[in-house]
Amino acid sequence: MMTGVDHELSDKADEAAVWLAVNWWKAERPLVPFLRKRFGLTPHEAVVSMRESARIRGLTNEKP
Repeated sequence: MMTGVDHELSDKADEAAVWLAVNWWKAERPLVPFLRKRFGLTPHEAVVSMRESARIRGLTNEKP
């Protein structure tokens, strides 16, 4: 299992991914507008952060 953050993300997208992995059940829905507002992300960065958060939490079927 891989842990940590994909370093192709921006610093703010990294921060959002880690925050979301830890606070998944506390985050307001819908997630994209919430992440955009809280972390100043673009829509694309918000989606990438959500994917990275899922990877951190071990919820993807990605091959290493």
